[in-house]
Amino acid sequence: MKKMKLLSLSLILVFLTSFSGTAAAASFDQATSVNIAIVYSTGGLGDQSFNDAAKAGITQASTEYGDSFTFDEACASGCTTFTDITTAIDDFASSDEEYDLIIGVGFSAFDGINASAVANPDVNFMIIDSVVEESNVASVVFKEEEGSFLVGALAGMVTETNKVAFLGGLDIPLINRFYAGFSHGAQYMNPDVVVDGVYSPDPANPWGDLSGGAQIGDTFMDNDFDVIFSAAGGTGIGVINAVEARNSEGGDTKYWAIGVDSDQDFLSEGNVLTSMIKRVDVAIKSQIDALFAESWASGVVTLGLAQDGVGISDMTYTDAELDVEFEDGKTRGEVLEDLKALIVSGDLVVAADLDSIPEGEYTNPDPAPLPIVPTLMAFLLAVPVINRRRN
Repeated sequence: MKKMKLLSLSLILVFLTSFSGTAAAASFDQATSVNIAIVYSTGGLGDQSFNDAAKAGITQASTEYGDSFTFDEACASGCTTFTDITTAIDDFASSDEEYDLIIGVGFSAFDGINASAVANPDVNFMIIDSVVEESNVASVVFKEEEGSFLVGALAGMVTETNKVAFLGGLDIPLINRFYAGFSHGAQYMNPDVVVDGVYSPDPANPWGDLSGGAQIGDTFMDNDFDVIFSAAGGTGIGVINAVEARNSEGGDTKYWAIGVDSDQDFLSEGNVLTSMIKRVDVAIKSQIDALFAESWASGVVTLGLAQDGVGISDMTYTDAELDVEFEDGKTRGEVLEDLKALIVSGDLVVAADLDSIPEGEYTNPDPAPLPIVPTLMAFLLAVPVINRRRN
């Protein structure tokens, strides 16, 4: 566990502004310091995905609050078992150090957060991707299926082979929400598309098996799947590596990888079509903001497209794919914006499991102009009726 302490500037600011009137002083109606602990999920930092997104939220808080914000962290180099994570959480909860919040990153922290929350009712906890029903726990969950729908829809528009694939870390409800949303989006946009999915080949290392991910990527591409979406941490990076290697061979087929959790487009410029962003950084930063504002509360927070909790990357290296016309004069990018609006409004409900994916296909939500020929025929047929009425 590494202790990070910074010199305080906020107290100086409070002192200086205290002489500038009531209105200025009111803006500092917040906690003067916050101290938290965070326990990362298996795989640790450097996964360029889930854990790194969590650390980004900590970094943002450090930048904004400076010396007023301090934190300890555990499992940064990777805890190999859930037991290790549980132990780290208990160590924080039972230590002499006073923490304003102890954060468990991912469902791997469920047992630890649940046990420590019960044993330490005066300590506040936060968990991501699971719900702990204790009065001192804030549980943050995401609508992964909504962001996955958008990348699936893009895959359905981009695929040239009408075969797209999914790699998940484990066969669990959380990961299957990615799978379901991706499948729903691809099939919604392209009724001819085939979607296939598998899980990490090494259940003991589902999130860090780069070689296993590369093998799965090669197998999919050998069978003409030209877009592969991974929700498997470092194992998914193996897919990105395989796609880059295959495209470098210069074949007739363009293959695409789709990243997850963080913006992974930069990992292989022009080979990662887009990434499904899961704003773990926003979830953590918002909890820290609430601590400073003295408005932190326990309970369940759900983040979807409407809350900007999920979405797709800016596609910095592949934005030209968004400008390609899809149908009815609309580009792929415009179609994605339409779909996002439909999901946010509730007019399009995304399947959260594979068994609930409805049959259907994309239709332009804007009314199409009346076709010239049918309109002309209707007018000609109406003329005799009009004349009879006049006579």
